[in-house]
Amino acid sequence: MNHANVVQIYFIGEFEGRPFMAMEYLDGDDIGGLLKKNGPLRPGDAAEVVRQASVGLLEAKRAGVVHRDVKPSNLLITKVGDVKVTDFGLAKALQEDLSITATGVFVGTPDYLAPEQAMGEDVDSSADVYALGCSLYHMCTGNPPFRKGGSDDHYTAVVRRHLKAERPVLKQQIEGFDEPLSDLCRRMMSRRPDVRPDLEELIRILPPIVEHLGGEIPPRHMAVELTSDTPPAPANDPAPSKAEGPGNAPSPLGGRTLAVAVAIGVALGVIGAMIIMFLVN
Repeated sequence: MNHANVVQIYFIGEFEGRPFMAMEYLDGDDIGGLLKKNGPLRPGDAAEVVRQASVGLLEAKRAGVVHRDVKPSNLLITKVGDVKVTDFGLAKALQEDLSITATGVFVGTPDYLAPEQAMGEDVDSSADVYALGCSLYHMCTGNPPFRKGGSDDHYTAVVRRHLKAERPVLKQQIEGFDEPLSDLCRRMMSRRPDVRPDLEELIRILPPIVEHLGGEIPPRHMAVELTSDTPPAPANDPAPSKAEGPGNAPSPLGGRTLAVAVAIGVALGVIGAMIIMFLVN
């Protein structure tokens, strides 16, 4: 898949018995990490993340793939404002021969696990919509929807809540929360796949919600996390002299920039060598 909202995989191979993949380099951070550092997103920003992720997941659906492990840590925000879906490690082909899928075995992260997935049933893209709804709830509140805290949050208890518990409602958790976005999130987390919106519907109905709420990517209050971590010069530092000639100017490849350039060069060299050895073998 080659799409702005999906992390691109350039090459998959094996070297000395170990599988590897060469992937697109991304300059940014994942939503899960940002939530830990900064807390919940503004509702409009969370809605924009979901909108872009839906576009990426629709591209996967059209390629015949279900992700099966959508969660905040698998949604990356780049510095140019793209949300990219990554880590298709549990992905499943929609037309996959059912004989090669273990019956009664579920895969995925429990906090975002669709009920049919938890039951070990065959899944389609509606399971990704469910996980995206749980991720939306997490982005808005700071916590996954079926976590209560304490010792009761063990793996099987969380899975059981996905199967039997009442769906939590954003507008009941956060005073003044946008009603259309709250209702959409609840539909996305429905136990019944046929009640959930499909990816195409999400892409249709989210833009006006995002516009109404002023959503943007990168989120405004997270901008510091997605920009250069080089600290700004102190305000009382003297300005450089106009008489300073080219010979005294700092090298454009000095320090951090040079180190990054060298690291990228080494990485590309290693990948190239691995590809050549794979093809020779």
